[in-house]
Amino acid sequence: MHVVRMRLKPDPHLCYVASFTIAMAVYLLGWSDLYPSLTIPLLGFLVATFIIHFWLSRRFQKRPAETSYPDPAKRSPVYITAFIYVLWLAEFMYEGGVPLFKILLDIPYNYRLFGIPSLHVFVVTFSSFYTVYLFQLYLSRKSKLILLLYALNLVAAVLIYSRAMLFFNLTSSLFLYLNYKGGFSIRQVLSAGATVIVLLFFFGVLGSLRVSRLAGEPYGNENFLATGRATDAFKKSFIPAEYFWSYIYISSPLANLQQNINLQTPDPPTIGNIAKLINSEILPDFASKRIQKLLNLTVQTDSRIPGPFNVSTVYSRAYSYAGWTGLVLTAAFLLTFPIVFTRILPLSSRFFLPAGSILCTMYFFSVYDNTFRFTGLSLQLAYPLLLYWVDRKYSRLPRVF
Repeated sequence: MHVVRMRLKPDPHLCYVASFTIAMAVYLLGWSDLYPSLTIPLLGFLVATFIIHFWLSRRFQKRPAETSYPDPAKRSPVYITAFIYVLWLAEFMYEGGVPLFKILLDIPYNYRLFGIPSLHVFVVTFSSFYTVYLFQLYLSRKSKLILLLYALNLVAAVLIYSRAMLFFNLTSSLFLYLNYKGGFSIRQVLSAGATVIVLLFFFGVLGSLRVSRLAGEPYGNENFLATGRATDAFKKSFIPAEYFWSYIYISSPLANLQQNINLQTPDPPTIGNIAKLINSEILPDFASKRIQKLLNLTVQTDSRIPGPFNVSTVYSRAYSYAGWTGLVLTAAFLLTFPIVFTRILPLSSRFFLPAGSILCTMYFFSVYDNTFRFTGLSLQLAYPLLLYWVDRKYSRLPRVF
């Protein structure tokens, strides 16, 4: 019998507050003349969502979270990993090679066309969920075999050259670790803070190198300072120019949201426009794209600041569809989804910890984009729900998971 005790529960509400607060704090440093000033209505809206999310977080953490269940069959993680790699092999054969090797050998490759239609969605989402689930098994069992299988499933993202898949899987694993272990000690927090400072510096170094390689000519910090219109105060400060890269990438989504509110003339909040918002901004894109094509719907765009800074928040296109009504409806969805999800998949389920960790990843990165629209993340939540239903329906069958 296996027992799981979560010292902290995966808390998407707190992840939302943390991510937007960090972005807002960095934004208010005022290092770029490119950014519009954050207006009182937008600040008030965001702070209101912080308060409600924080209140829901407090209520959520008070709920008990412990479950016990028989271990899955000893060899099943091996068989499931083998099954996943059979599917990857089919994808590689369909592509005519492994994407990573194609890139290394300078063979033409278009990542947008990779994969067998429909099957690719399943392989990416299921393997990502199973990667996080394996990490939970490793933390509970401390098995070297499980750790090896976890690493093998992580490697799949490298083979298909998907930085997003690898990054999201590692982030979900980090959230799972924090919740399983109960967070960081003070010493670990200080060490993590120092590590982040160093990593942010090298993020700037790698940014210059990457652009230089793509452009085929030198691209230094001075170029990026000009592109991001760094203020004279920043240029004259003691802060290394490499940190301007992190400043832009952390705060520019809020700048794009404010720019869209300033410049966009939103559609009126009619029932039809709200239906379009739900299709485009709530449903995963694998479904919404098909509906848009079937009904010949046009996708709303959003205004953004000049330059290559093209990421925005979960709210930006919602404003284009229905103005402030769109923002409020999107905020209401973000507030209620975890409540509904934990009613369908209770905290006592053995699949809740990996599912909740994936949900935390979605909420933490909602400051950058609409992660619910991104099928590679949102569809992962379907598997723990399905497996929980199988657990209840066929409780006498041997456990594969």
